[in-house]
This record gives sequence, C-alpha cells and structure tokens, in this order.
Amino acid sequence: MVLEKSTPVTRERNWGIDLLRIVSMFMVVLLHILGPGGIIYESGKLTPMYNIVWLVEMMAFCAVNCYGLISGFVGVDTKFKYSNFVLIWLQVVFYTVGITLFFHFKYPDTIPLSQVIRSAFPVSHNFYWYFTAYAGLFFLMPLLNKGVKSLSKKQAAILIITMFFGLSVLPLISGTDPFRVVQGYSTVWLIFLYLVGAYVKLHGLFKSKIILPLILYAAATFTSWGMKLYNETVAPCDKWNELASGVYVQYSAPMAFISGLAIFLIFSQIKLSPKAGKVISFISASSFGVYIIHNHPLMWDRLITYKYASYVNLSIPKLLGAVLLTAICFFAVMSLVDTVRLLLFKLLKLKPLLQKAENKILGEL
Repeated sequence: MVLEKSTPVTRERNWGIDLLRIVSMFMVVLLHILGPGGIIYESGKLTPMYNIVWLVEMMAFCAVNCYGLISGFVGVDTKFKYSNFVLIWLQVVFYTVGITLFFHFKYPDTIPLSQVIRSAFPVSHNFYWYFTAYAGLFFLMPLLNKGVKSLSKKQAAILIITMFFGLSVLPLISGTDPFRVVQGYSTVWLIFLYLVGAYVKLHGLFKSKIILPLILYAAATFTSWGMKLYNETVAPCDKWNELASGVYVQYSAPMAFISGLAIFLIFSQIKLSPKAGKVISFISASSFGVYIIHNHPLMWDRLITYKYASYVNLSIPKLLGAVLLTAICFFAVMSLVDTVRLLLFKLLKLKPLLQKAENKILGEL
C-alpha cells in the first residue's frame, strides 16, 4: 500500500462527498428491495438470475460503510456542536412520531398510543440501528478528532491497520465476534470507519487518483461474490438468513470494507462546478431522510417486506430495470418529502435557535 504525503486540511466543500451520500443512500434502497423485498429469496438458488442479483447486491453492499467513512472525513475538520445532534434527532423524531401517529389514527386497534409514545425515543428503543450506533459515535467525536490529530501519519496508519485486523479479519478467521462488532451494526464499527475517513482527510491515501481505487472496488466485489457462490456450491445451505450472516455478506467483512473505502476514495476526488455542486448538495441534504422514512417499521412492512418478489417472473434484463426504476422512485419521492421537512425546519429557524441555545448553555457552564 503506497501512501501519499500529508496534505493540508482545506475548508473548501467537497461536492464529491455530497454526491457519494446520494449514491450510497440509493444503494441502501437497492439492497432493501433485493433482500427484504423478496427478490433474492425467490430468484431460485444458484440460477443465473440468483447469481446476477447477488452480484448487484455485492456491488451495493458497501453503501453503509461509505456513510461511516463520510462521517470521519467531514467530522474531523468540523467544529463539534451538540446542536447538530439535536437537529438530527429532531429529524428522526419528526418521522418516527409523525408516521406512527398517522397509522395510529388510521388503525387505532392495531397501533396503540403507547407505540406512538415509544416512537418519540428512537435511540433507546433502537428504531434505526444506524442512528442508534451513530448516537454512540457522535459524542465520542471530540475525543476521536483530538486523538487522530495528535498522532503522526505513521502512528495513525498503524492504529487503523491494527483495528482492521481486530475488527474485520480476526472475526473472519476465528468465526467469533470478540469485540462485539455485530457484523458492522454497531458503534464500534462506526468508530473504526470514522477514524479511517478522518485519516484520509488529514493525510490522503494512494497516489493513484481513480484507477487503483476502481481496481480495488472491482476486485473486492467480485471476490466476495465469487467466494459466496463457491461456498454455496460446495457446502449448500438451505436458509437464506444463514447466508446473509456469512462472512462475505456483512458490513464488517474485509472485502465489504475495502470496496467501501475504494468507492469513497473515488468520490472524494471528484471535482464539480459550483453550480452542479450546489444542486448535488441540495439533493444530498435529504438523503438521510430517505433512510428514516422507508426504514420506519410501519413503512417497512407496507413498502418493503416481500413486496417485490414477483419481479423474479421477469427476464433478467427486465428485472434489473424494474429494480433500478423502483429504487429511483423510492429515492425521488422520499427525498421530495424530506425536502418539505427541510423547508419546515428552515421556516422555524431550528438550526440557529438550537445553536443559540447551545452557546448560551455552554457559556453559562
């Protein structure tokens, strides 16, 4: 691995990172349509359709890791503010309470008021695993930033490589989870991704701008896909959930991390004009809302769970087209909904009010 010389931190906005937020969330939607949506389950094990669908799954599987890397890349150079978390929390509660309340009035016998009350506490009730894990990460950011900045480039690289072997490679070899990484569904894994993203921002990674990361992405993706299909052929497994929890299909798997890092490196170097960048930034601002809306348990049951299994009756090209079109529609509609929420928050001046309250409270301490 060839490392670049340290590069100075810049305040210039990286539009490529905003574009990656959009692409990553689109891939998350794609994963949910393919997996929980029923397509993988019904595609006929080891058939040509099954193999192609799993290839698409593996290509998109790095999406969540990309989001974690973005957090470190952006967060290491951003002033820590408690108000930022409160604003995100309000966004989440806006949907958890709003959606639950809607279904409570529509189905009062099946959605009790107690469920509405629980929805107001998304972290403690683990409404969204990523938001819960991110909450644990957020309050450690000042410590992580100070720590990674105090290390030399070599020390930081050694730390990251050590964590990679402990959190990703060791579970693969031992078949255990000694550090409670929980296949990447944890604060521990997000902390690791944060530090990697921060390292890239502070020091850069790879002299090759595009070619090497692209090769890494392709190699990691096809390795995961090929090994998974090979293992199924040699040692067939009847339960899909056992396959999904295998070493090749989890966020903390080495190949999933490498493919995510490669995509992240590619997008972090994309240059856009200010005009195009502002459009991308506007769209990316609502990308997290897409996750919050369609992952709400009540929305999930009605929009995702086994709703797309019938796509397997199509030819492979038509299936792929239908999946992509469905994902685009999902993203577009839910992004539009969250844009309305953004405008509402802006009209209420929530961000400046929260920042003012934070400054006042911290100033009095």
